[in-house]
Amino acid sequence: MLSLDEKSKTTDQNASPERVSELILVVEDDVALQTLIERCLTKTGHRTVGAADGASALACLDRCSPRLMLLDYSLPDMHGKQLLEQIESRGKHVPFVVATGHGSESVAVEMMKRGAYDYLVKGATFMKLLPAVVDRALERVRQAERLAEAEEQLRQAHEELEQRVRQRTAELAEANQRLRVEMDERRRAEDQVHRHQAELAHVARLSTVGEMVAELAHELNQPLSAICSYAQACKRLLQGDGRNRIDELSASLNQVSEQAERAAGIIRRLRRFVTKAKPFQAVLDLNAMIRDVAELMSIDARMAQTEVVFQFTEPLPPIVGDRIQIEQVFVNLMRNAFEALRESDHESPRLIIRTSLDGRGHIIVDLQDNGVGIPPEMVDRVFDRFFTTKPDGMGMGLSISQSIIENHEGRLWVTQAPGRGTIFHFSLPIDTGEHRRAD
Repeated sequence: MLSLDEKSKTTDQNASPERVSELILVVEDDVALQTLIERCLTKTGHRTVGAADGASALACLDRCSPRLMLLDYSLPDMHGKQLLEQIESRGKHVPFVVATGHGSESVAVEMMKRGAYDYLVKGATFMKLLPAVVDRALERVRQAERLAEAEEQLRQAHEELEQRVRQRTAELAEANQRLRVEMDERRRAEDQVHRHQAELAHVARLSTVGEMVAELAHELNQPLSAICSYAQACKRLLQGDGRNRIDELSASLNQVSEQAERAAGIIRRLRRFVTKAKPFQAVLDLNAMIRDVAELMSIDARMAQTEVVFQFTEPLPPIVGDRIQIEQVFVNLMRNAFEALRESDHESPRLIIRTSLDGRGHIIVDLQDNGVGIPPEMVDRVFDRFFTTKPDGMGMGLSISQSIIENHEGRLWVTQAPGRGTIFHFSLPIDTGEHRRAD
């Protein structure tokens, strides 16, 4: 019997250059048959190493790694089944073909369950069938190895994909967290800007009231003086024969009540205008609001000797907004108009306030005066913060008004009036009913 190295040399010399030389372990207790098998396999281009019993086979497996094992089922020291169990216990796996002199179906089934690639009976056709069976078994081994390799590659690709998915998921989660932080910071910044705008608007309202103090004092003095006069008249009537002058007494008391209500109305409108409160959205009647603000500004209108003309679209759809803020816009624009009209030499100073629909879901409000107008070079700057043409002005009124209108999803702009004067326009969206449904 040749040693492993000698058989490898012999096989290498006789191997066909077209066939891949594979090492085959021949486990056969019949020495003569083992020699014949090795010669047959060598002629077909394979290398062989022989073992006459199970122990020798295990020793060969410790020294080399055969590609295929031709296993005799009945060995002197153990059965083929026992040899396979010992090979498995050593953590090794060797593809095998079973060769036996007993053509038992139970042996064939048992070996096939153990993983045999094929089953040969040592009969008249054994040596003739052996090369084809071995080649077919080796091809199945290669296919199994290619499949295992492909499965391993697939497993690695799957693990790599899962790793990438986990990494990408972590990156997205981190990005989402950063986005949430940025959104929270942006909301806080926007809230701070709105609070700052509200503070500026409140300061502007207080400044406006400060400028109106003298006129307001005069306006309140009239009803208060009338109340005093009518009260004195009532006192005199009661000191005399008041029972015969009930009609005069009743008329005087009615005048006291009317003048007191007049004074209270002035104070109510003034208090609402200077109130410092959080923005509150409500459904508003714009025409009614304009009339209310005009009543508050009636003092300025008389001081400027100005006729206020209303040209309203009736009925006008409601809007949703903060009443105090929108009233402030009207007050700012009306006071600017009255100041321009006081500086004008027009014989009939007039402020026209119009409301209309633009057909695109907005109400348009126009405040047109026939005053001195705005110089063309200043038209683009009138809404700039701190820009003013008044010696004692703050330059905040129009800037704040523009911010308020834009916060209500509208637009504020200015144009030159035909002939002379200025027109301030602003738009506000019509209420679609969403606010009332939310309420």
